[in-house]
Amino acid sequence: MPNIKEADLHTWATRVLTTVNVRADDASHIAQCLVDVDKRGVKSHGTRQLRRYVGEFRDGLINPEPDIRVLRETDQSIRFDGDGGAGYLVATRAVDAVCEKAKAVGIAVASTCNHGHVGSEGIYARRALKHDLISWCVAGGSGWAKSSDPDATIWNAMHSPPMCMAVPSDGGGPPLVLDMNANQFGGSNDAEAAVAAGFTKSVFGSLGMRFVSTLVGGVLAGDPGTETQRTFKGANRGFVFVAIDPDTLGDAASFKARTREIIDQSLTLPPIAGTDTAALPGTLEWRRERTCETEGIPIPDDHKKMIEDIALDLSIDRPNWL
Repeated sequence: MPNIKEADLHTWATRVLTTVNVRADDASHIAQCLVDVDKRGVKSHGTRQLRRYVGEFRDGLINPEPDIRVLRETDQSIRFDGDGGAGYLVATRAVDAVCEKAKAVGIAVASTCNHGHVGSEGIYARRALKHDLISWCVAGGSGWAKSSDPDATIWNAMHSPPMCMAVPSDGGGPPLVLDMNANQFGGSNDAEAAVAAGFTKSVFGSLGMRFVSTLVGGVLAGDPGTETQRTFKGANRGFVFVAIDPDTLGDAASFKARTREIIDQSLTLPPIAGTDTAALPGTLEWRRERTCETEGIPIPDDHKKMIEDIALDLSIDRPNWL
């Protein structure tokens, strides 16, 4: 089947969200976030997530019309209450606010609570790159509980939160965007197999990142405490975003030029054995994004089926481009 135009996929995703009573402007923004991720080939966090979000909105787990507000603010920090809404909305507000602060004072941090899933954290890192800012962010759920599975090990103490870091560079090539799941080894069997193969340090590194992301992004930031009241059951997420102006640490212009040189020269090296292409974190996604802008977004059969199922479920017309 032919690839789908970005505008067509965005229009359809927006309609899906407005059908479950999300405000038009909010629906358009969430849809664009999802389509942008599809363009980068991150299949798990693009418009496939609509299946999940439709259920959350329809079942009253997430607020379709949140009144986002600032809970507290200083020159270098800001904290937002998402009012039970989609995480994309409050996270975007937080990132825009903290980027403005970082440009003014050098380094700033934002946190959010009382909202749903924020999606792929690369969305927000790339937003900071437009301001030539270094960024680090984590997210997680606030409701940690010890596993009740009798076969659980310490590997099962945490789920799979995200973590992202990005570094600005001069234009003309792919940026460095490390947008990842902190869990690098899947379930217990995969972790145990990795340990048996001699990758103990990597396993414990992944376990540590999962703890850091959940504790900082979820347990700390995601706990509304006495600052606000959680009324939507699905709004149990938190998000932390740190933005740094390179001029605070050194010379930004020289740093960006040198970063571009390092990335470009590194990409001329042969690929890692067993891989097809020499790439750094964010390289392949950047290339796919540009291809999709001219050739459209590929929609495989399982994605197509999900789109058809949602249309049937919501009693809306099946997209004519399917």
